[in-house]
Amino acid sequence: MIYYVLASIGLVLFIYSISVRQLAKAEVTAPILFVSFGALLALLLPYEGTSTLLDASIVLPIVEVTLAVVLFSDAAKTRLRILYESYQLPLRLLLIGLPLTVLFGAIFAYWLLPITWVGATLLAVIIAPTDAALCKGFLIEKRVPIRLREATNVESGLNDGLCVPLFLFMLGIFVNYESAELSTLSWLFFRELSIACVIAITVTWLSILLIKKAKHHHFFATTTSPFLFVGVALLVFSLAQALHGSGFIAAFVSGLLFDRFYDDEVKDQLIEESEHLADFATLLIWTLFGVVCTSLLSNGVNVDAMVFAVLAISVVRVLPVMLSLLHSDTTIHERLTLAWFGPKGLATVVFTLMLLSVMTGEEGALITEVAIYSVLLSIFVHGISTRPVSLSFK
Repeated sequence: MIYYVLASIGLVLFIYSISVRQLAKAEVTAPILFVSFGALLALLLPYEGTSTLLDASIVLPIVEVTLAVVLFSDAAKTRLRILYESYQLPLRLLLIGLPLTVLFGAIFAYWLLPITWVGATLLAVIIAPTDAALCKGFLIEKRVPIRLREATNVESGLNDGLCVPLFLFMLGIFVNYESAELSTLSWLFFRELSIACVIAITVTWLSILLIKKAKHHHFFATTTSPFLFVGVALLVFSLAQALHGSGFIAAFVSGLLFDRFYDDEVKDQLIEESEHLADFATLLIWTLFGVVCTSLLSNGVNVDAMVFAVLAISVVRVLPVMLSLLHSDTTIHERLTLAWFGPKGLATVVFTLMLLSVMTGEEGALITEVAIYSVLLSIFVHGISTRPVSLSFK
């Protein structure tokens, strides 16, 4: 059975590769295609096959490592020097829009759903990160002003990394709400953060030193470049996790340090080639997500959860961004565009799987359900609307 599944995945990857331009014209993004394929796979597979695909002990480490590589590469290509010069829009989105999104999300969740304030805040953090990969057509459309594309890309690259520590803190409170004191949880969080930063700084410094020496002595081989940054991201993430730190924070900080201190003409190429491997893993994750969605929807639709999911990808995103851009040098059209393109993607999926691996009770199940609905809606709504919104610029 597993070989039929692998053959099917290989076939879809092949079809996607040879028809990517035609799919883009038809407004079918990679997440739409592979989530749909995963849903079809779940309908055709027997229950035992679906259970094997969704085995958390196998799936979660793969998904976590993929997010770590994405966090690293997004941070490594942030161009902090450029951000210093054109900082207004990205900083408004990150420092004002992101906190307001979490606040609005928590208020709406507590108001609409039968959950506590802790659960509402955790849900708001889970759905706060954005994933620019879901609106890739917007980022490459030349009609769209470059500052809007850069703002969307930078926001997406940094907000998931900024949400990681808040998610870990809220997850600790949610899981240990009745047994642990806030001071204890705060100390554990501070310890995880400190370990992650120490490992990120140490490994990044040694990596940059070794890369420079290898290049100076002509040890550098082009054939190894796709694995360079993937290897660093995997090393930083796994070492931090093994030493009871946060691997996600370590990977994100390491990427930022590479962006700031590793200056080389081949850096962009190395990052881009490393991202291809992460993209492949991401497509497999979208396939598994399609399987999860089918399993969830087969039990019926929770109307309250679906209503909140609709609000999560619209009002909960749009209002904070519009407020954060008040008195900026942007038009209403530009503000609405930035507010609209806040798709929920890989980070939300990983946070949800992490919650699934430790949760108990109905509240955790409801939060998971809402998060899955939010990502599912976002994949299709933002994917289909990418081209029309991009072409609205002249």
